[in-house]
Amino acid sequence: MIRLGSGYLGSPSLMNSGEGSFQVIPNPPENWSMKYNFYKFEFACPNIQEVTVKINEGEPICLGNGYFATEYYDAPIWSFVVVDPDVDFYWYGAY
Repeated sequence: MIRLGSGYLGSPSLMNSGEGSFQVIPNPPENWSMKYNFYKFEFACPNIQEVTVKINEGEPICLGNGYFATEYYDAPIWSFVVVDPDVDFYWYGAY
């Protein structure tokens, strides 16, 4: 079996987008030369609400139920911005 990743990251508790345009994915450690590149990623709003996001600096996408997930065969996620203000969410990723 081929090993794809090297670690996991995610929200330590319920997070909030604050004033909006909130970058979910943190900066990598200072000794890294590249950004995180998640081959699996999941975003979920516990209140199941409509939320607008930008993925990998793309155009805004409306998530009707506040949920988004990828699998290892999808394009990797290196940027995930919650556009809307005051959105509660959790996120998880494998890199």
